[in-house]
Amino acid sequence: MIENTNPQDTLSIWNTKRTSDIKFGTILVIDDELGPRESLRMIFKDDYSVITVESGDAGIKELKQYNPDIVILDLKMPEKNGIETLEEIRHLDEKIPVIILTGYGDMEAAKKAIHLGAIEFISKPFDIKEMRQIVKKACEKRLIEKRSERLIADLNMVNKSLHGKIKQMENMATIGQFSAEIIHDINNLLAIIYNYTQILVKEIDIQNIPERNKKYIDIIEQEITRCRQLTQSILELAKAKDNVTDIDINNIVNKVVELFENSTIGKNVSFSLNLNELPVIKADPHQIHQAIVNIILNSIQSIEGQGKITISTDTSDKNIRLSIKDTGKGISEEMAKKLTEPFVSIGKKEGTGLGLTIASKVIKNHNGRMEIKGKQGTGTEVIIYLPFR
Repeated sequence: MIENTNPQDTLSIWNTKRTSDIKFGTILVIDDELGPRESLRMIFKDDYSVITVESGDAGIKELKQYNPDIVILDLKMPEKNGIETLEEIRHLDEKIPVIILTGYGDMEAAKKAIHLGAIEFISKPFDIKEMRQIVKKACEKRLIEKRSERLIADLNMVNKSLHGKIKQMENMATIGQFSAEIIHDINNLLAIIYNYTQILVKEIDIQNIPERNKKYIDIIEQEITRCRQLTQSILELAKAKDNVTDIDINNIVNKVVELFENSTIGKNVSFSLNLNELPVIKADPHQIHQAIVNIILNSIQSIEGQGKITISTDTSDKNIRLSIKDTGKGISEEMAKKLTEPFVSIGKKEGTGLGLTIASKVIKNHNGRMEIKGKQGTGTEVIIYLPFR
């Protein structure tokens, strides 16, 4: 079928004979009588492509092959009658307009035909003008439906393509952000290891290593192990494995504080702990450990001269509540809202501005939330809420 794409031609001059090859649509005529078939073909052949068949089975075959725009169907036919044919048509195409022709006034058949979606029920012999009008309206409606379906299909394809592009961009952004987070974490760990190394260089006795230095070596080994776990996570990025297990927040806090107390990084800071008994929760111990390290590092870097960091734990509304409060220079309420955004820092020279961003993401990934409270000149408090379940 050659579809007319000129709007003026499509919507006008429907009753004028045409010698052009451009057609308004395709009509399938199914009638066992030769006379009505030929009459309909002669009436519409100049404006439409007309297919005529003498039985319901032949009509179904042509319907599958040519996908016509309208069907004119005789009700009374031998073997497969019009209602049976219409039922089969509806299984193949629920929307195609069907006009029923009959030489009998069978009201029950008419009701059933209308129930099956027939748009008109016309008795033989039919009025040519009426038939033209009915076919014209049906083809106009069918043309609009087909174009709408094609438009929806095209939009779905575009939408699917856009979703694919957006997903690809998100994946690229995630990989970039994840890489930045890993680099940031490794830098923190290496800074700690470096400080311990400096302590060992100054204090070690080549002939007899003091017992306290062995403790430093143990801590170095632990942090090197953590570095290896982080670098391994780069290789397993696509797998996105989680190391979720039962953890005790108080135990992690004690380890992190011990880490800083034995490091030159926290040499000007005293720690005050108020740790209440807590339920065990399911979480990734390495991620939670790193989130707490990042928050404490941020607090240490905000302290000028001597300072204090107070860490407390308790429960609140089925959540574990972890508070880390420092005596640093503090921040404004506006800055407190921005501190979890990437690359935002409070004027410190060291650091990348990713520490609290990573910590916030870790807490969110564990279905928790993080609050930052601060006031200029009075320090900052970071509060973590993690659900029991």
